[in-house]
Amino acid sequence: MLVLVIVGIILVLVMIAVYAPWVVVRPVKFLVRSIKRAAGRPTFTPEQEEAKGEAKAKAKKLAPYHPLATKIEQLVPGQTLRFKIARERWGLDFVTVELNPQHPQRGKKYILSAENAVQGMPGGEKTIMHDSDNPIEIATSIMDRDGKLFVVAGEMPVSAEKVAVDAKKKAEGTGKVGTGV
Repeated sequence: MLVLVIVGIILVLVMIAVYAPWVVVRPVKFLVRSIKRAAGRPTFTPEQEEAKGEAKAKAKKLAPYHPLATKIEQLVPGQTLRFKIARERWGLDFVTVELNPQHPQRGKKYILSAENAVQGMPGGEKTIMHDSDNPIEIATSIMDRDGKLFVVAGEMPVSAEKVAVDAKKKAEGTGKVGTGV
């Protein structure tokens, strides 16, 4: 009787190995690594370790929308980021990112709106396209439209220097934040 049970288990394992090899391979690899680790031997060859390190380095590489998301996070009330987009693809000339002035009480933090050009400059009626609390969502939406930063004369661009000056003034306790560029 015991022999029949053992033969039955072996047949089931063989069938699983034939029809779904990944079900058997993963636990076997896990057992082999565990035994090697317990014995003090390396679980991967040097080539495998190097490939694993390269994969981690690729994973840490920032996506192309992260710098734009950082700029969006640095927006202060009343400040906008404008991007020129291809009219023939999207039907409008510019997209604008700004903080929602009603944010804590109502709505999401960031607003992405679109507007047409008036004599080559943004100035048409704004149409809200998207709102979000996540700057990465806004950044990916802009990058999907191939947006190129467009600075209008007289507008204060978002810059890392401005954020550093603001942080320094806040740390000094002067209370005058948002005046440096």
